[in-house]
Amino acid sequence: MRDADLLRRAGEALYGDGDWRRPMARLLGPHHPDGPRDEVDPRSVSRWSNGGREIPDWVWPVLARLLRDRVADATEVARDIEAA
Repeated sequence: MRDADLLRRAGEALYGDGDWRRPMARLLGPHHPDGPRDEVDPRSVSRWSNGGREIPDWVWPVLARLLRDRVADATEVARDIEAA
């Protein structure tokens, strides 16, 4: 299921139910295959999210890695809280 719904789920997992498109554009920028940038075009993320444009293949492994990193960071903080 690599589609707009999965992109939305990833965005909400990273940034909550609010506006996740612009933060995701900034998050993906440094990982762009044509070279790092401050952000990908936020309009592209919006088009991906509404099905108006196909989501590039490079986005999926980047999002998977970033989600795993977020989980690892959250787990570490939870351990620190429990140890305090």
